[in-house]
Amino acid sequence: MVASNYLLSDTSEDQFNEMKTVAVRNPKVKKWALTGYISQPDEIGRKLKDEELAEIATKALGKIGVTNKNQYRLDIHNSTKHKHIHFVVNRIDISGKCTVKAHDIGKRFGEAVREVCKEKGLLTDVEIGIQKKAEMLKNLTEAIRSEDNFDDLMLEMKKKGFEVQLSSNVKDGISGMRIVMEKDKNHQTEKLYKAGYKLSEVSNQLRISEIKSLFEVKTAVKEAQKNADNLKEFRENLQQKGFSVKIQYIEEFKANRKNDIQDIWIDKDDSNRHKNGLFFRKNIGFSLSTIDSDLGDALKSLNQNSVVSDASNHLKSETNESLIEIAGGLLGDFLNPTYVSKDEDELWKKKRKLKR
Repeated sequence: MVASNYLLSDTSEDQFNEMKTVAVRNPKVKKWALTGYISQPDEIGRKLKDEELAEIATKALGKIGVTNKNQYRLDIHNSTKHKHIHFVVNRIDISGKCTVKAHDIGKRFGEAVREVCKEKGLLTDVEIGIQKKAEMLKNLTEAIRSEDNFDDLMLEMKKKGFEVQLSSNVKDGISGMRIVMEKDKNHQTEKLYKAGYKLSEVSNQLRISEIKSLFEVKTAVKEAQKNADNLKEFRENLQQKGFSVKIQYIEEFKANRKNDIQDIWIDKDDSNRHKNGLFFRKNIGFSLSTIDSDLGDALKSLNQNSVVSDASNHLKSETNESLIEIAGGLLGDFLNPTYVSKDEDELWKKKRKLKR
């Protein structure tokens, strides 16, 4: 125990009975006990002294209505993986007044903890989550580019310190993904909450269907490449499998001359149903240099004599947008969160409705 208020007994059982004695002074409130805990990420929590963690808890509790007339007890646990502080608070003060409103208590307490952390110059759970998601997205995109299937992707992510958990159903096969940092695993609390983040939480630009299509393209490209001596045969092999091939030249295409290739784009005939994603561009497809730079470079070296006069299915150079530029923009958004007050958020919602 690191702190207590208006409690005289020495044992936790007697202290709880003291709280019940005060609580009956306000018979209208049935759920008088407020309990919970604050757990900072291990890399921060272990650096905090007990007094600092207790100060964060008491200040946060004060922001939701706990006064110096409310009974409470604070306990710090060091035995689990993440150092954390528990609290038991009597919502009824010694005068019989309920000082802590029940409405949205969990949300309000979370916001209060973040306010205190920001006041003390500590990262909040939101900011830490943003950084972790950015790190996950960076490593995931690297693994997607280097591997050709989900089994190898999971092994590669394991090497990088992440566990990839896949979910599936009968209709779609693999249908979801969750990414967990190995260092964040806590077997003592895994029944209470799931560690890590869903793919949709890591990036709203990358979907499991896009990753599946990307792996399908990689597999088809490698098979087509094995049986092709030149670019024309490569294109024909892919067309037989239901893929279209668009060639992107460095400069404007000119017939009957050698045109240096900048990139090759692969699209499946039925892919128009897909939206733009982190890798996929609607009506254009996947850039080979983006999804696998080694594969893209290998195809550029194929004999091009058979296509120098072919002006069909080519793209202008400005179409290309590298993964670094795309991901860089997304990570920039992740690392620069905007905190909007509730009133301001409601104002913007009303403005959007009026525009409709």
